Amino acid sequence: MKKILYILLAIVLFQSCQKESFEYVIYKPTVEDIDSIYFSTGSKTLIADGKASLNFVIETFRKVRIANAIGQQKDTLMFVDYKTLPHSDIKIYANGSLIKDMIYKTTNSTANNIEFYAEIGNQKSVKKLVEIRQPQGIPQKIVVDVVFHVFELSITDVSYDPLRYQSITSTQLQDAISYANAIFNNSVGNDANSGNANIEFRLAKTNASGAALAIPGYNRIQYDATWKTSATAASFTIANFTSRINSTVAYQWNKDKFLNIYVIPSSPNNSIGNNRANYQIVKLSETPLLGITNVVNSQANVPTTDFYTNYGLGIHRSVFFPDPSRQIEIAGYLGLYYGLYATHTTGTAVLDYVNDTNKYLSGTNQSFNNTLSLYKLSVYGEKFLANNAMDDIRYASLRNTFTIGQVERMRLVMERSPVRTAWVKSN
Repeated sequence: MKKILYILLAIVLFQSCQKESFEYVIYKPTVEDIDSIYFSTGSKTLIADGKASLNFVIETFRKVRIANAIGQQKDTLMFVDYKTLPHSDIKIYANGSLIKDMIYKTTNSTANNIEFYAEIGNQKSVKKLVEIRQPQGIPQKIVVDVVFHVFELSITDVSYDPLRYQSITSTQLQDAISYANAIFNNSVGNDANSGNANIEFRLAKTNASGAALAIPGYNRIQYDATWKTSATAASFTIANFTSRINSTVAYQWNKDKFLNIYVIPSSPNNSIGNNRANYQIVKLSETPLLGITNVVNSQANVPTTDFYTNYGLGIHRSVFFPDPSRQIEIAGYLGLYYGLYATHTTGTAVLDYVNDTNKYLSGTNQSFNNTLSLYKLSVYGEKFLANNAMDDIRYASLRNTFTIGQVERMRLVMERSPVRTAWVKSN
């Protein structure tokens, strides 16, 4: 009897719910709803080489009237995703001519500039002017022999866990080098100002004494608790490794022949020190690069206390274990090593000493830039697609491009800094 009553009650409740139900209709904007358009070309300049591209940014808004806490009416603009509109209604014009895509490239280097604007329905954006740059002449090829000094925890150390510990493999090192080469040689990015450094990093085939390496570019170094400053220390510090390198000749391969990369057991949230070249030797007829100490015509009084200036480049070990959807990215470390600065800052002004990068603020008060979105707001007030190798690794960025200005700066550092001469020119 109770079962029958329960079933009847369930039927009544179900029917009452059915009577009170109604269909929800999701609002779908139309072209006529759009009252305002934000449009950015993503860059103020474009190289006319048929590869460099403008990546347009469009945001659309409709006007709505809302009431505040005391009932006063106010007009405000509400964001509308333009992708919900018919594609044929999104129109972008270059010098008055309609173009098809959200990306624009050209080989016409005769024009000084191009004027762009977007149009949706009856609304037009503000017009934006883009300066045309001449295609880059590819510099002579440079080859750099690389050795990775990989610190691996000894299996005899008390903290070694065979179920969790992962050693770095030769495949990971090769993947890191291959992707760095792709970025340095502009084969994966299409930034409006992207440059080809024509630099090939390759895994060294021999060691410091000239003997063949069993695994190209790989020098395995085991460490254990004896490396700690104190036997009671809870964990290893970066200083445990840099001090050991400073005191061990076997880890200091000839910097005139090898780019020494030290894979330090740490993650990017720990400072690994300043990898940047910190001095240059410039002839009297040359203009010194800003942001690097200049030692005029002499190697006297050259700084020698900085660890990375003396021996090589430090990279956080965790970089070799990225999210499965990402590449192993070391190009930013290499860029820093060869004199580049970050394209962002948590301060109030970005100073990277080149004119063709998109710069942005990444402090905690920069809500738009502290996001998973690939689009950032530049210090010039325009939104752009973040794709520079020197972008902030804490926030979304494609990090697949160096600009021509960055390329020229790195190659000058390689020629002018005596501790960055581990390279040869090649045909």
